[in-house]
Amino acid sequence: MAQAGEPTNHEHNQTEEAGIVSAKVALVIIYNHHQHADNIPLLEKLYGKRFSHIWHLVPVMPGFAPVADEIGANVIAVQGRSFDFEGWIAQGLRHYFREEHTHYFFIHDDLVLNPAIDENNFRDYFELHEADTAFLSDFYTLHQRPEWIYGPEAYAFPASVDALPEYAESLKRLGAHGLDIRPVSFNRLLLSHGYYVHPAASFAEKRVLLHEWLKLVLWRLRRVLAWPAGKRKLPYPLVGGYADIAVVPAGCIREFCRYCEVFAARRLFVAIALPSALALSCKKINTHDHIARRGRYRWPGRAWEAVRARVDDEGLDSLLDNFPDDCLFIHPVKLSQSN
Repeated sequence: MAQAGEPTNHEHNQTEEAGIVSAKVALVIIYNHHQHADNIPLLEKLYGKRFSHIWHLVPVMPGFAPVADEIGANVIAVQGRSFDFEGWIAQGLRHYFREEHTHYFFIHDDLVLNPAIDENNFRDYFELHEADTAFLSDFYTLHQRPEWIYGPEAYAFPASVDALPEYAESLKRLGAHGLDIRPVSFNRLLLSHGYYVHPAASFAEKRVLLHEWLKLVLWRLRRVLAWPAGKRKLPYPLVGGYADIAVVPAGCIREFCRYCEVFAARRLFVAIALPSALALSCKKINTHDHIARRGRYRWPGRAWEAVRARVDDEGLDSLLDNFPDDCLFIHPVKLSQSN
């Protein structure tokens, strides 16, 4: 395994013939939920001519072979739950950190970037015209979406934690991004469900879904006794957002990872932890609301039929050849089903 500050073989493989001049950005690919190490060669092929510094955060999970150097010197073995993979980002910092890097670009292994995006032009696509500007697709405050299945972890978060800014300072930092933290309405929390039920192919899967749904119902019923005033204030200011892609400027990376480590230790769900860590550590953040281009999502209920056909029926090559010009990324694209 490569040590911090030591260039990997991959980094030495500068594609001079392809005309790439390194913009000193680290592309860090996160293998969430499953150890799809078989996708590493495909992703190296997909991004290898566009990014000179690629790292893979691959979880060590029961039932999978251990991550070893033979997979690649730029593969980092990480441990912990996929639900709080912000901890993986913190674990990997000592490996992928370089003093000369200007940005750290985090994506999931099932998120496909626009094939025109590379290390030289990504700042133009995400409109990161100032060196200290980060990117996250979106933010939301928890009083807007209190029904999120892992919301209870945010409402149980301690009011004071070492290594995190104090409450008033956190409110100030979040407010600078236009994130207004308000009390959560009891009625809205109790009555709105918002739990997306994934299709279950087997009885075992249905039992798991039922168990998770019952946990949420019981948690809400307990609030009947705990919230006589009808509203509840978050013990610590936290926000949510889309955690499958983020660009972090070098000036924020250490603080961002420190907060990620704290949140992971508290088992805070990544869709709350990563956006909160970014908002607390970076002074400027672009979202879809600030830039011309957007990402596209292949979830039920969205306009994604054409994209699905290109991947599921025609394959990944067809998707890349016909990638919409105005689209930053498409998520998810299950590469293990496209090989």
